[in-house]
Amino acid sequence: MIEVHPFKRMVSELILYIMSLLTQTLERILVWLQANCPSVASFPYPGLTNEQIQELTKDLPFKLPREVKELYQWRNGTLHGQGFFPFSVFYSLEESLDFYYKTVKYQPDDTLLMASRNSLILFSTDKSFFFVVADEENNNTSQVWVVYTGDHPVICYTSLTNLILMMADCYESGAYYVGSSGFLEEGRTKSDSFFCKYHPGIENRPDLGLY
Repeated sequence: MIEVHPFKRMVSELILYIMSLLTQTLERILVWLQANCPSVASFPYPGLTNEQIQELTKDLPFKLPREVKELYQWRNGTLHGQGFFPFSVFYSLEESLDFYYKTVKYQPDDTLLMASRNSLILFSTDKSFFFVVADEENNNTSQVWVVYTGDHPVICYTSLTNLILMMADCYESGAYYVGSSGFLEEGRTKSDSFFCKYHPGIENRPDLGLY
């Protein structure tokens, strides 16, 4: 019997924990939406298999963080206009890769939208794009960056997993709620506390245009 080095076992267990935590938290959000705002709880594009993700990303010069892969194994984006509140769009992996190949890869450095050529957009609002920066390693997590139209990109969330945890807490606590108009809204005071909880040290809380 081959023995697994304790450190490798610890890393493997950490990876499994991160993956299960993210998926469980995404399911918490889905349950809340189905109960409270079913009109935007539709995620018509099923998650991708690991093999599909590998095939789609095989030509990238970087590797997707494991939490990004898990996001796309859960669901592969949403219909535009029926985003993943507080975002208006959750891009499919195909859309994100299309944006990368048409825009990020070929832009001159002095006009590059992103902070790095190893950037992959996940979400957007009317004002801004949210993306991760990857590298050649199989990292578990990645900070989430935001770039506003005509501005420089900055780090806005400590990781994708922490962003989703913050969103779940905001839904379940009433920081995100269904307003009198029937649309989802945000109570800034409550949501600020969850932002500080999950993203300590991040000064650039993004303006999502909700206030």
